[in-house]
Amino acid sequence: MVTFPLHIWELVLAQSGVVTAAQLRAGGVALADVRRARRAGLLRPLHGGTGVYATFPEGLAPPDAALRAAVLACGPDVVLSHQTAAARWQLVAHGPPGLIELASRRELTPPEGIWIHRSRLRAAEVVPLDGFAITTVERTLLDIAIRFAPAALDRALREAEFHHGTRPEDLAAVLRRGHRGSARLRAAIERHVPGWGEMRSRLERRFRSLLVRHGIPLPRRNVTLGPWIVDCLWPELGVVVELDGRQHARPGQAAVDARRDLWLRANGYVVLRYTWQQVTEDSDAVVADLLAALGARRSG
Repeated sequence: MVTFPLHIWELVLAQSGVVTAAQLRAGGVALADVRRARRAGLLRPLHGGTGVYATFPEGLAPPDAALRAAVLACGPDVVLSHQTAAARWQLVAHGPPGLIELASRRELTPPEGIWIHRSRLRAAEVVPLDGFAITTVERTLLDIAIRFAPAALDRALREAEFHHGTRPEDLAAVLRRGHRGSARLRAAIERHVPGWGEMRSRLERRFRSLLVRHGIPLPRRNVTLGPWIVDCLWPELGVVVELDGRQHARPGQAAVDARRDLWLRANGYVVLRYTWQQVTEDSDAVVADLLAALGARRSG
């Protein structure tokens, strides 16, 4: 029977169930034990001959295992970038299908399923997030600008403000570098001026400020649930908030909202609705109502 020392399993746990041959050797595991572990199915090779192993059964990967394996397969200086980084920052709903995008200052030949962007990133453009090195929100927006359609880039900008408080002045440094995405990102910012900061509506901005002020975790926004797109979702708790701005006063909108709410409740979601007046003039009641709903779902 093959067994590994406790410190190896602690490392594996910290790395989402992934470990490298080099880490095993450095941790005192003999090559013969590695081979026996492979034959026993305890170690499953990932990314060809890169020396990266999974310790979990196929199809049962822990969260972040794919990202961790990609980083370990490509070397210590790679960083999450482009659409993979955008998904991590919650600027987009998901990364590129079937692909992980990384950036490196070195010329690398990545394994299948990994795309390495050769990039002269500055130190200030890389930050830690959840145990990964990742391009900053600002640099990520610049990198995705070259390939995103205007509407998609506009949405990413709105999400950057909602989740991270990103402002036009925060993007000035990356725009000055002459990157080929600069013109598109600058145009996207100009489409928001003087409306930058309003997101889809001033109501959404005020609601976000309310959440931040009271330490309430920010939700995912504009999420598709069945046939509907909801304004705000706390997915782990199944709580939805709809913000009723001016568009909800249009003829027929009340009937649409009622159908949406009925579908959401039938599928197990708690649905809350707040108006501009409630968020701006009765914010304490809004916070109390939302906290009660979130708390009830946690305890239930």
